[in-house]
Amino acid sequence: MNQFESRLLVEGVRASESVSPDQATYATQSNEKIFDVLLFERAKAQDQNLQISSLFEHFNKLTKNLSRLLALLLFILGGLAVQGLLFSEQLTSINFFWAFTLFFIPNLFMLLVWLFLFVKPELLQNSSLTKFTLMMIKQFEQRCNKNTTQRHDYWPLFTCYFNIHFAKKLGRYQLSILTHLLWLSYFMGATLMSVMMLATHQVDFVWQTSILSTDTFQSLTQLLAYVPQQLGFPVPSIEQIQHSHIGNEAVIDAESRRLAWSSLLISSLLLYGLLPRLILLLVMYSQCKQAKVAFQLDLSLPYYVQLRQLLKPNRTILGVSDTDDVDFRCHPEGVFVHKQRQDVTLPSHFYALAIELSTQQLAFAITHLQQNNADPMRLLNVCDYQAQQALLTELKHNKYHDVAIYIALNRLPDRGLKRFMSELTVLKDKHFHLCLIIDKALNKQRDSDWYRLANDVGISFDNILHIEIKGANNE
Repeated sequence: MNQFESRLLVEGVRASESVSPDQATYATQSNEKIFDVLLFERAKAQDQNLQISSLFEHFNKLTKNLSRLLALLLFILGGLAVQGLLFSEQLTSINFFWAFTLFFIPNLFMLLVWLFLFVKPELLQNSSLTKFTLMMIKQFEQRCNKNTTQRHDYWPLFTCYFNIHFAKKLGRYQLSILTHLLWLSYFMGATLMSVMMLATHQVDFVWQTSILSTDTFQSLTQLLAYVPQQLGFPVPSIEQIQHSHIGNEAVIDAESRRLAWSSLLISSLLLYGLLPRLILLLVMYSQCKQAKVAFQLDLSLPYYVQLRQLLKPNRTILGVSDTDDVDFRCHPEGVFVHKQRQDVTLPSHFYALAIELSTQQLAFAITHLQQNNADPMRLLNVCDYQAQQALLTELKHNKYHDVAIYIALNRLPDRGLKRFMSELTVLKDKHFHLCLIIDKALNKQRDSDWYRLANDVGISFDNILHIEIKGANNE
């Protein structure tokens, strides 16, 4: 199982468990393993019961078979288009430019549509095409795989698989592959049928115009024939182009003219239709492989934030001690003792700062500093713009490589805070730790918001520490 398949399996487990991870099934905690490794180990253990990987393999075969079926239909359609439009029994001559327009104008238009959607992949999200595709596949599966679709997690897992493969960054490459594959099949069918029909039928190629000049059509023909001629394909000469004007067909040299125009038609299908789609297909296939390698899990989602507490706890609990141990120097309501159940610890030497903490929250941060043998007198509570600039200046010149940022979890991570923390994390030779003080009940989404902000400003999730106040009603 490669890296992408492992991450896909993790996402499948998330889809199967829905909102919250199953606390009864998770890998053994290990300080030596990173969170990603623990995620994969848990997903593999879950897969033995849920059989998610086998279902994903079924989805993979299903989408490939549907793509092949569509490609076959377009191959047949391309052949039928050539036979029906250009080689009907009543025709003994073919308007070359009309034939060229019928094949290449729709192709050019759809190529521009594809390019527009490729540079704006967000337009593909929640589109009617996606919903229609899901509905069609659902109908197909319910008729052909009734037993499989009876699984309670079948459609959540299929939606998960579809959204990963056909949405976001990876989706635009997968859809591009399908688009170019279908057009490639269409031109393969058209080219093959053209060769067969021209080998068994005798037709003359002509051109005509009512509003354009003769010189214009001759120039267009020469321009179209330039690339095929450079590659060695026979193309019409100036005299043959002139003699092919409708009403001016010369009887002499008719066979060589038919050969030259037939060669131009087939080479045009190959060079201007089939070859560009083949090149784009190979490029998109290569980009898709790279996108799969670069595919990352969004570990800031509430599900993964909760799961981190199970697999690699990063939570410290501060609680009120017995009255015999009370020391009121740190907090007027009693000293707070430190209880750990964490894998994340602060380094032995670090610089501490707080961002807009209340008096009570600042006391909690000071207590935590004392428990880590740090000097609480150095703790600076940054509350305004001047303090921010002074702090940035100091951090640029002090000797500390590790910086701990204390901040209240209940605060909303807005754009101003994100901008300030971005200015901090761009400082050279500094490693930042985010200490979130939890002193009131919050929903799980707020945790996710802070993890997303940490990811945006470049703070590793492994450097996030939750400081939970004993007695606070936290979810």
